[in-house]
Amino acid sequence: MKPGTFLLLGLLITARLFLQPIYSLVSDCDETFNYWEPLNFLLRGFGKQTWEYSPEYSIRSWAFLLPLYASLSPFKKIIPLLGLPPSTLFYIARFLMGFYSVVMEWLLFREIDTKLSSFTANIWLLLQLLNPGWFHASVELLPSSFAMVTMLGFMKFGIRYLSNRSATPFIQALSFNFVSGVLGWPFVLILSIPMVFHYVLTHRILATVKTGFASILRLLSVISTIFLVDSAFYGKFAPVAWNIVMYNVIAADENSGPNIFGTEPWYYYPLNLLLNFPIPTLMGCVIGVLSNWRLAPIWGCLFVWMAVFLSQPHKEERFLYPIYPMITLAASVGYTNFWKGRKVSRIVRNTFFLALFILTLSQSFMRVFALVKNYTAPLDVYAHIPPATGPQTICVGREWYHYPTSLFLEDDSRLRFTNSGFDGLLPGDFKETHSMLNSIREIPAGMNNENKFDPLKLVGADECDYYIDIVLPSDDTRDSFDPTLMEDEWVCIYRTAFIDVASSKFLGRAFALPEIFLKYMPGQEIWSRIYEAKYLDYCIFEKQTEQV
Repeated sequence: MKPGTFLLLGLLITARLFLQPIYSLVSDCDETFNYWEPLNFLLRGFGKQTWEYSPEYSIRSWAFLLPLYASLSPFKKIIPLLGLPPSTLFYIARFLMGFYSVVMEWLLFREIDTKLSSFTANIWLLLQLLNPGWFHASVELLPSSFAMVTMLGFMKFGIRYLSNRSATPFIQALSFNFVSGVLGWPFVLILSIPMVFHYVLTHRILATVKTGFASILRLLSVISTIFLVDSAFYGKFAPVAWNIVMYNVIAADENSGPNIFGTEPWYYYPLNLLLNFPIPTLMGCVIGVLSNWRLAPIWGCLFVWMAVFLSQPHKEERFLYPIYPMITLAASVGYTNFWKGRKVSRIVRNTFFLALFILTLSQSFMRVFALVKNYTAPLDVYAHIPPATGPQTICVGREWYHYPTSLFLEDDSRLRFTNSGFDGLLPGDFKETHSMLNSIREIPAGMNNENKFDPLKLVGADECDYYIDIVLPSDDTRDSFDPTLMEDEWVCIYRTAFIDVASSKFLGRAFALPEIFLKYMPGQEIWSRIYEAKYLDYCIFEKQTEQV
């Protein structure tokens, strides 16, 4: 292994296994309530339950959580003996997801090195390391994140297939796509379309039929295994992947389906890519797609994905995760081809790549630093809730969607929601009085798939032992608490800085530099007009009890 490759691998391992698990944010409440909470329920017997886990709808997979549950179960008993907090399980889980990412990235790196070139492989590894989107996405407990990492296997064998046109790597590539789709996110299955078309158009009918039959057998084995596991949990036939497609596409209307949770304009995704990929990477991606038609089926995945999701009104950042590795692959190919056949001096070439590296590193660092500095306050605050000496209630109002996970709570602590003016459907709780399977199979009260408010999900302020919120005046008369007008019985016992989105400029929210750089930045007056980040206190308020 060359010294440069060894260094890149070392940096990648450091980022994925140590930096990302510790410093990455929880970017989506869907990750918290649809995945971390059910995982906490499997491990510790309590957690918040969303309507998606009601057997009536069953559009979330328990099979998806089983690998992490099995991996974390041995640690569940060891952690208390070592005097470590329950959140240790959260960080171990992230470490495991980071490890999975490293393994898959290394496998694809080796394939690129063998089938394309060592230069392309090293550039790809560097761009992966300097990918702000991957920094948080690869350790998120989301089906789209799992699909993103698993699609590296699809790309590995896809490149091998495009090199030798053999049926074996083609079937292996589809197998990775089947697992990422059926176990993870079913919409990822459309990424097989360009590769399937390529195989059909370049092989004889008999070979196509034979390969198609073998591929279908692989798909059926994946489907049957995962559907069997989910059906055992729900106590009924539960084809979760199909239920997801039904809810989001086939049966969607104005009262149910993804659009009731908000819509975005078409340019949401292009702007999102500019945030999560350095501009040099995106420029290299365009060059790669236009200059290497040998990998056209993989580039076709990019076009198919963007065509489908640009047309959907409901858009979210995580919907782009599955194409992240394809963008960095295209960029690495693009920069390889840019220099192919060009007769320039080594000095010119090295200067170009040094400038490219500095630009990529700068944007990546500023983006990652902003995500850590501006948005990780909830992880810090919930980690500082005082240890419970008995049952205690942690309350949250308007900041409910920033709750990280019940893995940050002691065994006797529970999260409850107070009135905040939010008029959508809040999560309920998994029943703790039944056996685990009985609790999973019981249809919970007050659930619906139309985001209709259920007042039974709320508790009164007098039931709270702690209350967590940003210190900002309440703008809704229905709020149970106003942190700026808290009575003497409530005291902020811990606070940390959290970005004030409404008062900060876009560049201040999206990118950040250490204060020492900002202090000596030339043109302060001009810079302050486009870059400004203001912060609020994110607090734990403790109810004060009278001393007897």
